[in-house]
Amino acid sequence: MKVCLSVIISINFLTILSLLAIAGGIYFFFHGFYLLARKRLLLATPTSKIRSAAFGLVEVNGLATGPHTIPAPISGKPCFLYRTTAWQQSKGKKDDWEKVADETLHLPFFVKDTTGELLIEPLGADLDLHRDFREEYDASFFSSTLNDVPPRVSVFLSRHGVIPARKLRIEEHSIKPDDPLFIAGTLTENPGVEVRPFSHGGAAHDSEYGSGLERGATPEVIRLESGATPSTSLEMNQQSKIAAALTRAGITKPEAWSAAGVPYQSLAVEQNAEEENGETEKLDAGPQDSNLTPPVVLMKGENDSTFVISFRSQKEFVAALGWKAAAMVWGGAAITLLGVYVLLAQMAVV
Repeated sequence: MKVCLSVIISINFLTILSLLAIAGGIYFFFHGFYLLARKRLLLATPTSKIRSAAFGLVEVNGLATGPHTIPAPISGKPCFLYRTTAWQQSKGKKDDWEKVADETLHLPFFVKDTTGELLIEPLGADLDLHRDFREEYDASFFSSTLNDVPPRVSVFLSRHGVIPARKLRIEEHSIKPDDPLFIAGTLTENPGVEVRPFSHGGAAHDSEYGSGLERGATPEVIRLESGATPSTSLEMNQQSKIAAALTRAGITKPEAWSAAGVPYQSLAVEQNAEEENGETEKLDAGPQDSNLTPPVVLMKGENDSTFVISFRSQKEFVAALGWKAAAMVWGGAAITLLGVYVLLAQMAVV
């Protein structure tokens, strides 16, 4: 009886795995063909100079520029867009990582070539960005050497409520001034996109887990604050010192910060931006005569979802896309056939 029960349980488990493999294989198979279709579309779309770009789907190459930047949370580098992600090692599985924080923030910016410049609204783009930072930290690093933990890392993890109980990996990608970019998207009349400095309403924030920025989400900037704002520069400087000391000591409880008379983490976040203020002002010196609300903008179209921003050239991006599509098509087919074979084998046993 026990033997029969174990056989039934084993068959049911294999059947479930087979069905999951078939479903996953079919998904990869058709997604691979979707990527192949995108590859053909990119190859069929001619690359245009900015001055001669026409309305509709266009591809342009140029350098990122703009009058305003924001500091990336980990590297502190001035940029127009960043994506910072943290993974924590799964419990008992050294090779598995769980995403515990994903923060993306951007400002509209310009891309320029020898013929002119074009406003870019990155919302909704599939991002293929250059990686500026990658580091792994053991949990013991946070518990035994708190004074050596980079303050920016501590502030970022605290902002997302991440407690470093296991090994952590942090990566940061960004678009910085003068970065070469390949962009494929829809050139359309400007619906009201304006180039503005960093503010609660001037930058769009996305904390969803995904490859791009999602349209339709309410623009939001995460900024943790509590308590009254310091009214004098002397008080602000003193509170900044206290905040820095609490951060270096690894004290992240709001109660402890309140007891010290410091708004929880807000000064530390503001200090990150202030540290880059001098460098940012220099890089912010873009074309002062530029129209900050130009009549046209390159963005994700309403009728065409193709919108790519990549640090690679068009040729390199399309080649990488082709390899990924081929892997998904053939891999998906193989997984589906394997799932079907195992499922038929289980049905024969029954």
